[in-house]
Amino acid sequence: MNRVFRMIQLNVRKQGEVHDSLMNDEELQDVSVVAIQEPHARRTQGRLLTTPMLHHKWTKMVPSTWREGRWPIRSMLWVNREVEAEQVRVESPDLTAAIIRLHERRVLVVSVYIPGGDQQALRDACNKLDTVIEDARRRAGTVVDVVLAGDFNQHDQLWGGEDVTLVRQGEADLIIDLMTEHALSSLLPRGTKTWQCGDYETTIDLVLASKELADTVLRCAAHDTEHGSDHRMIETVFDSSVPVPQQRERLLLKNAPWKAINDRIARTLSVTPPAGTTQQRTDRLMAAVLEAVHALTPRARPSPYAKRPDLEETAKGASKQYHDAIRQQKRKHWDDFLADNDNIWNAAKYLKAGSEAFGTVLALRRTDGTTTSDYEEQAEELLSTFFPPLPSSIDDEGARPQRAPVEMPAITLEEVERQLHAAKSWKAPGDDGLPVIVWKQVWPVVKDHVLALFRQSLEEGALPSQWRHARIIPLKKPGKEDYTIAKAWRPISLLATLGKVLESVVVERISHMVEKHGLLPTNHFGARKQRSAEQALVLLQEQIYTAWRGRRTVSLISFDVKGAYNGVCKERLLQRMKARGIPQKLLRWVEAFCSERTASIQVNGQASKVQELPQAGLPQGSPLSPILFLFFNADLVQRRIDTYGGAIAFVDDFTAWVTGPTAQSNREGINAIIRDALDWERRSGATFEAEKTAVIHFTRKAYKSATEPFVIKGQSVSPKDHVKILGVLMDARLKYHKHIARAAAKGLEAALELRRLRGLSPTVARQLFTATVAPTVDYASNVWMHACKDKLVRPINRVQRIGAQAIVGTFLTVATWVAEAEAHIPSAQERFWKRAVKLWTDIHALPETNPLRRNTSRMRKFRRQYRSPLFQVAEALKDIDMEQMETIWPCILAPWEKRV
Repeated sequence: MNRVFRMIQLNVRKQGEVHDSLMNDEELQDVSVVAIQEPHARRTQGRLLTTPMLHHKWTKMVPSTWREGRWPIRSMLWVNREVEAEQVRVESPDLTAAIIRLHERRVLVVSVYIPGGDQQALRDACNKLDTVIEDARRRAGTVVDVVLAGDFNQHDQLWGGEDVTLVRQGEADLIIDLMTEHALSSLLPRGTKTWQCGDYETTIDLVLASKELADTVLRCAAHDTEHGSDHRMIETVFDSSVPVPQQRERLLLKNAPWKAINDRIARTLSVTPPAGTTQQRTDRLMAAVLEAVHALTPRARPSPYAKRPDLEETAKGASKQYHDAIRQQKRKHWDDFLADNDNIWNAAKYLKAGSEAFGTVLALRRTDGTTTSDYEEQAEELLSTFFPPLPSSIDDEGARPQRAPVEMPAITLEEVERQLHAAKSWKAPGDDGLPVIVWKQVWPVVKDHVLALFRQSLEEGALPSQWRHARIIPLKKPGKEDYTIAKAWRPISLLATLGKVLESVVVERISHMVEKHGLLPTNHFGARKQRSAEQALVLLQEQIYTAWRGRRTVSLISFDVKGAYNGVCKERLLQRMKARGIPQKLLRWVEAFCSERTASIQVNGQASKVQELPQAGLPQGSPLSPILFLFFNADLVQRRIDTYGGAIAFVDDFTAWVTGPTAQSNREGINAIIRDALDWERRSGATFEAEKTAVIHFTRKAYKSATEPFVIKGQSVSPKDHVKILGVLMDARLKYHKHIARAAAKGLEAALELRRLRGLSPTVARQLFTATVAPTVDYASNVWMHACKDKLVRPINRVQRIGAQAIVGTFLTVATWVAEAEAHIPSAQERFWKRAVKLWTDIHALPETNPLRRNTSRMRKFRRQYRSPLFQVAEALKDIDMEQMETIWPCILAPWEKRV
């Protein structure tokens, strides 16, 4: 068998022909395990007869016990004969379990069937699953991964998505408790439909896997092939190898003798000629710092837990004692780790089971159907996907008004130091291996050299090659079905930290120009101070309610730019920055920043060769990229917000709307927005993702809506009843049922992960709940909190209850308010209200240039119809005089002015 562990599951609905079709499917011959639910089986003269009875490629495993009656068993396993497996006895005719021995893994696979509407059967199944998992791990003497696959016949928004009704919420709590106890994650993308009958479809077939196995998933999705069942066949593929990390030399920078390092750097620089080009001065500075750091910093010893062949051979002779010692040491290490309060935020990194971003990249499928054969081909495929070429022809911009350039004084030492000390000390460095902490420690002896280098770089419009090189790490996009295609991965660029300090200085300069001189549209949110995504959503919702009060319908279209940063055309960016007043010397520097960039990509611990990027765009991970993109799409966003329509944008997400008596009357307005957007696309070299373009008509009167589709680049885009805008599912009636369900499901996942962190003190667990679980639920609550009442609040309260259990460590069944009181956490409604008060206060501190502040200042009192959520907050706080609040400007002092 190869290095992947492939599993298939299907409920064959007691139909022998479906079962036969599945077992003889040529595409499935390399599958390791087939989990069957409701097989065609009968009991005759003490024998169990199944259809099929045997198979030349598979070993059959049936439940250890059979029931009396027509259908003696309701689950079974087929294990590929090339796979070493041992059946595990389970006292249930609905559960079939086996230990699969892979090269370096032991996997407990259980085929599960649970009848629907029978809570006692559910409880018995969960108890038996709990027992078999515990027994398998205790007896194995080694780490045992777990995967439970089958027909669970239970509904929950955690795996079923927003389509699961509130009435069904809670019926699967026993399964969720089992998942929590054994750190299991649901692998199918949320909302995947696994069963269909007529027009009705739902999610009842699940794949639950332990954290270590879930982190290696390559694909988990409904298979395209149908065999005649009303259930979908589900394919799950894992990377069964255990990755061996490269043991790279690691510097113990926390133990570095910084005084000696500084002395050595000072001596080197004192005999170094100060003149030269930007590249020459950078080379000399880097050589001095790197030589001193590498010569004097102690090295870390090789980890005693690093995988070594001799250790593996030794361990085989005393497996149980060896692994018992390992488990005890890991438990002691974990307890010691949590005893240090400085480590609680590192512990928070473990709150993402099953969605490990740094996954193993296996052979990737190309668009022509071929696959990559080694890491170099993988790197090439990833780079070509991450950095696609621009269109062959880009329309000319034509004549446009030019604003006088803004003056830009020389940068000062104070602003460089401000950006240096604001940077995170231990954030991942670029190829030079120097995190920011190094520059903070050596700053006394290099500051004059760095300042001179930065000034020369900006004056000459030149960047050294070190600052234009990126070490790219591919990360999994969360929730994707198949990680064997390059589009399921996204890049993050690790850049030289000293270069990022200069980029941060430039960001502060450009931000000051933007806010001081109004260089960008006021309705541009994101990458700007005092302009959050929640503000944009509140502004949009206020515009919808305003239209409704005027008996008008809001028709909205949302666009998303494909590969936004990487697809930026340098020439268009520079033209648009110049037109909006960016000074010439800064334009030269930005041109150098976007030119002659190189990259290497790290695939499974191996770095590819350095490659030039003909179309680099803006590097992901650079602090400068977001604000540069605002200039790139500013023309698209430049729309006035008034009674008849408007637009907002959050970096690369663009949303525009028009209002009118009905959706039909708004049709020409939406078509005009589409024409303008496509014209901008042709002039920019950008590409809008058609599948992410969405249209919706906001109205609470059905006769005012419309279903007629719009045609965009030859594709039909039909209006939807809900769309995702800046992370919030907004429906046509602004009831937010689906979004609340989604927020609760995400919060539940976070709360379950928190419960899995053993050994946390209540104080630490409460901090992690406040920092990780609550924000997941509360995102943009000022937009939808008004709808979170009655039945809709139940899923939110379940998150509160499980989070309280994680803090206190008890109360499996208790009222939510009791659990909250014992855990000393506020209720969700209390959190929502505190955020609403803060938003209302913050709005009154915004300058009039902010569109949300202008909208609020025009808000009339005592409306009777269509009172917006923000108006309801204003009514509740009307006795507090907010008009006397001080206005807080985004940029009070210029970057070069001295601070106290």
